[in-house]
Amino acid sequence: MKNIAFRIYQDYDCGSLTTTIVNIMNLNQFAQMRGFQQSHQTVGAFIIDSALNGPQGDEMRDTLKLKRIQFDTVPQLADELESCCSLLDCSKREFLEMAVREAIERAESVFMDSYKEASGRDFMEDFGVKGEV
Repeated sequence: MKNIAFRIYQDYDCGSLTTTIVNIMNLNQFAQMRGFQQSHQTVGAFIIDSALNGPQGDEMRDTLKLKRIQFDTVPQLADELESCCSLLDCSKREFLEMAVREAIERAESVFMDSYKEASGRDFMEDFGVKGEV
C-alpha cells in the first residue's frame, strides 16, 4: 500500500492463513500526517539539497552567501545521525539545520528566563541586545 494508514497482519490460524487489516491511525492523525508531508514537499528542502550537491553547488553557495557548520565527532554519534536521517527520510543538512535552530531557540529562552529569575529584570530591557540567529 502507498500509505501507512493500515497495517496488514498475516497469521497461521489452525492451519489456514488469515489476513487482518488493523487501522493504526485515526482520521485526524492521517490528515495531519498528509498535511505535514505536503508542507514539507512544498517547502522543497530536497530541492535545496539537490542544488547544493549538483554541479552548480559551489556557485549557489557563493550567490546565497552560505556558511558551512561542521564538527568532528565520535563514530557512534555519526552513525546515529545517519540512522535517524534514514528513519526520517531526510538529509543530514536538513536534520541538522532543524536541530541547530531548535537548540538556539531553547538556549536563548532558558538564558532569558534564568536571567530574569536571578535578577528580577528583563535581559532585553537591561542590555537591549539579542543574539543573532
